[in-house]
Amino acid sequence: MLCAICLVSNLCSTASATTFDVAADFSATNNPNGVWSYGWSSTLTSDFNLYPDPGKFYDDIDFWVDFGHTADGSPPNVAHNGTGITIDTHNTIIWQPGQFSLHPGNSGEYSHARWTAPYAGTFNIASTFTGIDKGTYGNPPGYWGTTTDVHVLHKSGDNSISLFDGDVNGFGDTSSFLKTVSVDMGDIIDFAVGYGSNQNYTCDTTALSATIVPEPATIVLLALGGIILRKSHK
Repeated sequence: MLCAICLVSNLCSTASATTFDVAADFSATNNPNGVWSYGWSSTLTSDFNLYPDPGKFYDDIDFWVDFGHTADGSPPNVAHNGTGITIDTHNTIIWQPGQFSLHPGNSGEYSHARWTAPYAGTFNIASTFTGIDKGTYGNPPGYWGTTTDVHVLHKSGDNSISLFDGDVNGFGDTSSFLKTVSVDMGDIIDFAVGYGSNQNYTCDTTALSATIVPEPATIVLLALGGIILRKSHK
């Protein structure tokens, strides 16, 4: 009975410790940040470049960007509202508390939030991309909110598979994905945002809510592995 109680306790702690959340796990000081990394690419299949430069805009919004990649205008970036309040940037971008976002680059660069599998297993991947830029500036307003192409990719070794391709068209519009995926340790799940079919990066801030959670069988294997490891050190 005691062993069963210990196993259940270990399962619960393992499950709670292995829920990966792109917004809740965000770091304003480290990139890569554990299993997460933030960066950009010229195309969906070209090299991934880490954002090297952290900063803040609108006083409270943390961002990552590559200031060395500015030859063609505004570079891609990721951002996060780490406060407990809604931030409305002059009635254009509206970040909810704790919200994470991506913005494509002026020349069509994709902005990425990348998860690297710390162990093999089967995971439930749930994501929603949401347009959070109203684009209501100018007189009259010349843009009508977020218009982006959004993607979820699974990269294993030299192979890259598209798990999801969608579009966000307008403020408040969403594009969602839910799937159970088997991965090997070191595999990559990429959440990427491009500048959409209008090929214009303006007003394209796109929020991302994404969680990656191990399936029960994977949690059991992790818990048993932890028990065996502890026993081997006794």
